[in-house]
Amino acid sequence: MFNSPGWASFIDEKMAEGVGAAVSMPRLGAYCEPGTPLAAGQAATFVAPVARHGRNIVLSEALYPVLHMIEVVLRNRIHDEFSTHFNDPAWYEQGWVTPRHVDMVNEAKADLLRKRKQPDPKRVVAELSFGFWCGMFHADYERGSGPWPSLLKKVLPRVPKSWATRSKVRDRLEDARLIRNRVFHHEPILQFSDLYSKHRSFVELLGWLSPDARKHIESLCRFNAVFNDKLILTPQTDPEQPGVGEGLQHDKTDAD
Repeated sequence: MFNSPGWASFIDEKMAEGVGAAVSMPRLGAYCEPGTPLAAGQAATFVAPVARHGRNIVLSEALYPVLHMIEVVLRNRIHDEFSTHFNDPAWYEQGWVTPRHVDMVNEAKADLLRKRKQPDPKRVVAELSFGFWCGMFHADYERGSGPWPSLLKKVLPRVPKSWATRSKVRDRLEDARLIRNRVFHHEPILQFSDLYSKHRSFVELLGWLSPDARKHIESLCRFNAVFNDKLILTPQTDPEQPGVGEGLQHDKTDAD
């Protein structure tokens, strides 16, 4: 049924129905087009959703490098600059930190103790979630003894002047966190029509934190190739064949 990508050419009705049983119909149903639901016992209805599910997997895999690097570099940049500025590697214990973040720090320490590890600053920093680090750009930290805006250019040394505000950086980070959470929790991302531009914005964000980290990721990133390798259907003559929707293209024929 499919000519491309290569992995999609192996999807036949038998495989598709088996994949549906393996991953569950409710999960696979998220990849159906409106009006073309899965139908138990009708294997043909499974083929396009399984292909879209597969495309979701390979796109998620291709997004992983930049999302991984943003999370690691962001926390290290914040920790290094905050430790210096506040003259304390355990800066997260100071009074300017919000109660919500104090709770997250305490949970991280408790998790480390359950693992029989000492909750020293380096371990605590590594244990804290990406949500914690994105939350450090909340407006609460632009008041009193908080780090912003004075540390913005230290944490993000290459941020352009037009983006050099706490709120704009937070918007970019929250966009990355949304996609990161969907990718890491195996949820659909095909519904984002601007996924290509989102990826570019994530690469730019990484460059604001570290140009070297950006160069490293760009040298190994496969996102553009994967994104452009869209699902291509073989020509069909059956007008009753279920629709295949976004992310799928037909081979061109003389009539196209």
